[in-house]
Amino acid sequence: MAVAQKDSLATDEHGKYIYYHVNAGGHSGANVLLVRALDFFDMPANSANFKITDKDANAKTVDVTGFFAVQSTTSLTKHDDGKITFKLRIEVKDGRYRYWLSNFVFIPYYKDRYNNLVPKPGVEIPAEELNKKIDGKDAAHYLDECAAFGIKFGARFKKQLESEPVKTTNGKKVIVTDKW
Repeated sequence: MAVAQKDSLATDEHGKYIYYHVNAGGHSGANVLLVRALDFFDMPANSANFKITDKDANAKTVDVTGFFAVQSTTSLTKHDDGKITFKLRIEVKDGRYRYWLSNFVFIPYYKDRYNNLVPKPGVEIPAEELNKKIDGKDAAHYLDECAAFGIKFGARFKKQLESEPVKTTNGKKVIVTDKW
């Protein structure tokens, strides 16, 4: 039997759960990193789950809201049990960036009269109160899912911000063969 330590959520100075990450962005300037960050949220795969709420070119910050679906661990059938909404803040400087996900809120799903899973109206449970309002095993699972989402998001976001742009000439892709 092996036991591994999980990457989990920390708490910020206000007592809210937070996933925080700082990374060096290579040799790119702050403006380049900001444009790459904005391009990440314009991608079709990301545009459904993320919405840019504020961007400040002078302060080099981007505020985003988003959500992801979670499944219950106690149910035998696999279906979405609810969704977790969050706020994402990104700050860039020359050669580095940081981001944090916070304000996690669980919104449970229920089956409507057409047997579709839809969010329960008026029911929003902050992540800090999950243990009080939901079964302990499910609450721990949802918090683990928040941390796992932060890790997966971070890997995709890092790939976008630290990638080298493709050089084009007159709209055609240029392949450089002297460097490999």
